[in-house]
Amino acid sequence: MRSQSSGLSPAWVARKVVAYDELQAVAGSLWWLQADPDHGGVRRVMRTDRSGATVAVTPSDASVGSQLHAYGGGSFTVVNDGVWFVGEDGSLFFQPPDRAPDRVVPVHGSEQFGDLASGPDGVVLAVRGDDATDEIVAVSPSGSVQVLLRSSGFLACPRLFSGTLAYSEWSRDQMPWDSCRLLLADSRSGRFGPGRVVAGGLSESVVQPSWGSDGSLYFMSDRTGWWNLYQLRDGTTKAVVSIEADCAPAPWEGGYQSYGFTPNGTVVLTVLDGFSTGLVAVDPAGVRRRLGPNLTSVKPYIAVDDDRLAVIGATPSSAPELWSLDLTAGADAPALHVGTVPMPALSWTPSPPEVQATPTPDGDVRFLLHRPPGAAAPVPLVVRVHPGPTDDVPLRLDWTTQFFVSHGFAVAEVLHRGSTGRGRAFRQVLHGHWGEYDVEDCAAVAEHLRSTGVALTGAIFITGASAGGYTALQAVSRPGPFAGATATSAIIDPAHWELSVPPFQRSHAAVLRGPAGAVTPDRIRCPVLVIHGAADTITSAKDAMRFAQELAALGDDHTSLLLDDGDHYLSSPAAREKALRAELDFYHRIMSRPAE
Repeated sequence: MRSQSSGLSPAWVARKVVAYDELQAVAGSLWWLQADPDHGGVRRVMRTDRSGATVAVTPSDASVGSQLHAYGGGSFTVVNDGVWFVGEDGSLFFQPPDRAPDRVVPVHGSEQFGDLASGPDGVVLAVRGDDATDEIVAVSPSGSVQVLLRSSGFLACPRLFSGTLAYSEWSRDQMPWDSCRLLLADSRSGRFGPGRVVAGGLSESVVQPSWGSDGSLYFMSDRTGWWNLYQLRDGTTKAVVSIEADCAPAPWEGGYQSYGFTPNGTVVLTVLDGFSTGLVAVDPAGVRRRLGPNLTSVKPYIAVDDDRLAVIGATPSSAPELWSLDLTAGADAPALHVGTVPMPALSWTPSPPEVQATPTPDGDVRFLLHRPPGAAAPVPLVVRVHPGPTDDVPLRLDWTTQFFVSHGFAVAEVLHRGSTGRGRAFRQVLHGHWGEYDVEDCAAVAEHLRSTGVALTGAIFITGASAGGYTALQAVSRPGPFAGATATSAIIDPAHWELSVPPFQRSHAAVLRGPAGAVTPDRIRCPVLVIHGAADTITSAKDAMRFAQELAALGDDHTSLLLDDGDHYLSSPAAREKALRAELDFYHRIMSRPAE
């Protein structure tokens, strides 16, 4: 795995990335999606019951995963112990108990299914969308498809209760975290009419609608500037929890459920601060208490089964896994690890990161600082930019970060302006200033760590993926502390990306881009490594490789890596291994150059 001199190996790290998503509690069992290298990265529906026995429900030759609205989500749902799921080609499958799955509804052209939810009599509700239109459909196991609603915008979260359908809708010139409406449509007359708006609008994002057992409709709204939980009952809306913190993440995917209810009416929900995500319980009298204080990161899937809570959680020393908590236990009771993959034995112990901040003219910039254990400062530094840029910096064990820490690098993860978890105003401040404010914040962190003796001058690097790759390239297009940059799956030209990106994200590109414009080779001031997957459907490998070729023609140790087996996320272990190895070698090569 590792020697004292070599650090963690790229191959070992690449095979430690196990993905858990879409956790649900149904009929006394937990159900979730899992993808791990030991099964070729295939996403399978898994199930565990109260005895702890875990089984794979869907077969290894049927990868589960929606691509609706580019980023998918809501890929499966459980109905009468049968499983509806979306296959990797976008088709809709049904798998009865103890039988092989059947392809119930194939898709055509750009169609995709997603955002599945259980309906009556074994029916599944789903969003079916293409490049121009979204529909909410009801599909029976026999293959009968009923179109309930159609929209020229985007649709999400179909939830049916007593003949009333709740759903989300937003316009194609908006992102759901900027503007999203909650609508109700009545079917008691035998068919659904047009929905009526009950919450949300141009300056409000309403997400994650869900019916309570009492017929109340619950949802998250950022009408106060923070995503908080609200209840709609008998035409009246009231806040369930009022707190100056986001209780939901930006809705990149369908199927998020950041809150749940116990039988006695206690609500359990997540609370984010940009780094940590905690769990809070609020009883019917409004009394709050923290749950699972040992967890610092929780994915937006709250699964409540009677008095037990299950989440996909993590700590600074453990990657995301399944955790369980007895809701009747005391306030300090820790969550218990019930995951399916044991933590690997390490020959070293990762140190928890430090939450730090540095002042700038526009306010403090917060960041996580990971230091190599026992290393004497100053040390080489990697400033890591999160993707998105509408995203956060989760406080959890990340093997990519630990890979560089094990090789003697400090790593700073920057919560730059435009990040999530700090409210609507902070999230939107990057609009029209992408490639400026994010770059300034990353450079400020690097300069702070250099001036305080943490970072080694001449060995300060910046790395980012997707939108973070654009930030990294813009950072080395101006004077600053960086000696090199790695851009993975990067956006090169926001204007061109706006034309080529999937429809869901086109308005994101439009609202973000500003005077910084395209990255051009002639402005790059230090060596750059460009890494891209040939199968990337989110950002253009062609644009990235053209940019890399133009850079290489200018010399100065610029290099690139095109991965034939790589998607936007470099999901395969082979692609991750090659990328890690190339990035580490790139930094070592720069540090070995003679000083000027």
